[in-house]
Amino acid sequence: MNYLLFEPEDFALDEFFYRWVLEPTPESETFWRNWLNDNPGKNKDIEIARQLVLVATCDDEISPSQYTVDKIWEGIQNGKETKIYVFQSTKFWMKAAAAVAILCVAFTGYFYKRVQSQTYRTAFGESRRLLLPDGSLVTLNANSNLRVSDRWGVAKEREVWMEGEAFFSVSKLKKSGIPVKFVVHTPDLNVEVKGTEFNVNTRKSQTQVVLSEGSVNLYLCGIGEKNEIRMKPGDLVDFSQNNKKLFVRHLKDATPVFSWKNNRWTLNNTSLEEISNLIRETYGVTVTIEEDSLRRQKFCGVVPTDNMDDLLSSLESILPITILHHENHLTIRNR
Repeated sequence: MNYLLFEPEDFALDEFFYRWVLEPTPESETFWRNWLNDNPGKNKDIEIARQLVLVATCDDEISPSQYTVDKIWEGIQNGKETKIYVFQSTKFWMKAAAAVAILCVAFTGYFYKRVQSQTYRTAFGESRRLLLPDGSLVTLNANSNLRVSDRWGVAKEREVWMEGEAFFSVSKLKKSGIPVKFVVHTPDLNVEVKGTEFNVNTRKSQTQVVLSEGSVNLYLCGIGEKNEIRMKPGDLVDFSQNNKKLFVRHLKDATPVFSWKNNRWTLNNTSLEEISNLIRETYGVTVTIEEDSLRRQKFCGVVPTDNMDDLLSSLESILPITILHHENHLTIRNR
């Protein structure tokens, strides 16, 4: 067996490998430890494959652990296209057989488990990574919610509804050779993709979509027939159904928009008023800026958002301001 030619999914479907992950023996431990020592360049593939096995063998009624989701996300962020399969059978060999069939026909079919409608929520100051039944990954920002369709695995589309902010990394799927759409519904528009990465924000009484990679079709609500917008990587679209305002532009670098998913904000000529709005939305506090002149001042830099105290300390270190924090209220004044 030439394991050097294996991709992560090949390892995950190899009996000797997955038995080592699930039921290690002294012999298998010795083999894989020595093999990794001889082939350190495959460490990342082995780790991703281990997570695939763990996801595939998890109890159907239990969501994968946050550690498992984070590891899979880490593999994707490091530039590896990870193909994730969640199979319904309780025995791994049946799941593996189904996966082998899928791989052998080059994804002319697909298999993912049917789920009941489920809603995920985050509190103020909390973010959460989710693994959906099709292997798509979602990072849910603070004070947000995501509802998964109860017809997932049955309907012709993979549908979710969201409020707040989320970053999506959508897996490509096919059924009978036909790509299955992934649709994100918001109050203002529907985002339709087949496999891509994008950020959706429904705050401020409008919906903003920023495309990271791939392609996206937007269908604006409430404006008649000519409601479709096709986005390219780097495009930003703002739309409000209430006032029918549409704003479209292209960003040279879109990553600051969704740097929040890595627990930081990238400030790029961001006004203090905009920063205070982000603080309100993320942490659920009220903010008062004492001087009007401060509101318009713009700043650049990167600040951590793991918790509000660290964020406030960082802002005070890079800005000429003092922030007073009393219970659920912040007061910002000139230093």
